[in-house]
Amino acid sequence: MKTLRSASFWTAMLLTIFAIAPLLRPGYFWAAHDARHDVFFILQYNITWNEGILFPRWSPDWAFGYGYPFFNIYAPGATFLGALLYRTLHLTLENAVKATFIATLLISAWAMWLFVRDWLGERAALVAAVAFVYVPYHLVDVYVRAAMAESLALALLPLSLWALRRAVHRPNAINVVLVALTYAAIHLSSNLVALLFTPVLGLYLLVLICQRYLADAQSPKRLSLASWRLCVRYLLAPAAGLVLGVALAAFFILPALAEKNFVNLSQWYGGYYDFHEHFVYFAQLFDPRWGFGISTPGPDDSLSYQLGLALFALAALAAWAWLRPSGKERTEIGFWLLILLGGVWLTTGASAFAWDHVPMVSMAQFPWRYLTLAALSLAILAPVVLVLVDKKGAEAGNWLTPLLLAGLIILASSPYLRIQVTDPPPGGATLAGLMTFERTSDEMTGMTSTAEEIATWSPIADLHMTGTPVTTQVDYGLVEANPHLAVDAREHRVTSETVWVWTDAPDQRVPFYRQWYPGWTATIMDPDTGQVLQRFALTPDDTRPPYGLLDVPVPEGEHLLRISFENTPIRKIGNAISLFTVFLLVLLLGWNAYQRSKMQNF
Repeated sequence: MKTLRSASFWTAMLLTIFAIAPLLRPGYFWAAHDARHDVFFILQYNITWNEGILFPRWSPDWAFGYGYPFFNIYAPGATFLGALLYRTLHLTLENAVKATFIATLLISAWAMWLFVRDWLGERAALVAAVAFVYVPYHLVDVYVRAAMAESLALALLPLSLWALRRAVHRPNAINVVLVALTYAAIHLSSNLVALLFTPVLGLYLLVLICQRYLADAQSPKRLSLASWRLCVRYLLAPAAGLVLGVALAAFFILPALAEKNFVNLSQWYGGYYDFHEHFVYFAQLFDPRWGFGISTPGPDDSLSYQLGLALFALAALAAWAWLRPSGKERTEIGFWLLILLGGVWLTTGASAFAWDHVPMVSMAQFPWRYLTLAALSLAILAPVVLVLVDKKGAEAGNWLTPLLLAGLIILASSPYLRIQVTDPPPGGATLAGLMTFERTSDEMTGMTSTAEEIATWSPIADLHMTGTPVTTQVDYGLVEANPHLAVDAREHRVTSETVWVWTDAPDQRVPFYRQWYPGWTATIMDPDTGQVLQRFALTPDDTRPPYGLLDVPVPEGEHLLRISFENTPIRKIGNAISLFTVFLLVLLLGWNAYQRSKMQNF
């Protein structure tokens, strides 16, 4: 409630309007890097949602209708938000994407305002919030790359820092829950951003603990058993929150880690994604040119990697503030300067050794993704100049300086506040459009590990192109060529299909137009009673080349066969951990409410 009464907060939110305005233009930025992906992600998510699946691990129309376990290995948070806005606000798919980006911009301002408010006060929070919205890399993410998942995760980073800071300084149940929720939200928004940010979050936790120890300990320079116990006590609440955050997101994290090798990883990291071709040249960090192209080898990318001259100047002033011998803010200023330098270093060729020898670094795919950390640091450092101004005798209540700084930041980024609206591609935001996109761009054609080749078309794609509903994914061409096999489709769903089967010979198989992946299960049933006669998990041996499509074995006679995409043991474990964590978090909130009521009564 204190936040809602703050003029600084509402000013920060109001100043996001210049970043939101381009997204309110008629039309859609189809040419942005991931703009079509975003539309089709929501389209696929909504198709599965219509069948009651809120977390769809299987996306049915990837790879020309053969399907792909996209959201089993790619964080679903941003797409879930987009699908929710699409359904509740009755938007078009294109406007649902734009609404999602508007939401991420607003969350960015709110999250950064909260974090810096608790560190440097409301005046600084206003400047930092504006800086975080208008830092060039953030605008690249929204307007040029249309990176929905990364934009949402980026917006949530300050929220996680804010919760962690609260848990260190005020270790109670509510703050433990906040740490868990915010850290889990980052994992569920973007795998890559969570990977980049987790070491920073861990180091920041150590900085906060050291700061509190030095402030509270009677003999801070003398380490003893008592001092170690004190540090452990400071660590308990935030560490518990981080562990609970991972546990809360375990339903996604565990399968993503355990089952990622069952997809063709070369489609994620090979070819164009070779990081050696995408290092940023030092001059590009200060090049004010703006473009809508993609990352290419050499120094002439039409994709901007600039830090932003105004924000760089403010970071330089923050470095000057750090050089001053006094000030309680000095340690954290120094920390964020180091994160800025580290983030910039990892984007350049100077860090090639780390990219070649530290697997965690190279999982970011592109070196310029570490501008995420630079953008975060630049925004946090932007208002530090106010500390210098205040120490020179300015009144802490003077709002002219922060307003001027906010205006300067917006003005510096104003040439970049535009999107490139283009006509819809063939097929638009439909399944026919998705098939055309897959064929013309070689995107969203992910194959699983059993495939020997990457698909280039399919009979399912033919149906989508004509707008014909898919009522079965049985390969009837192979069935009709087999005199010992008869199949009749009975029920077709996104993640299952039931067919009647007759065969008069052993070792017969029913062919489907679906890729194999762990979780596909076959159930043999009595055709009259529906009684389950046999149930077994399908393996790579139950596939046919060249695309690794399902080839399900059936016994002689007449049966019903049901194939279904179900939870594997690791998914069940992840689901159980997440549900148990929800229970623990509810208990913590209940305990916190009980303690507060007890104190009030006392």
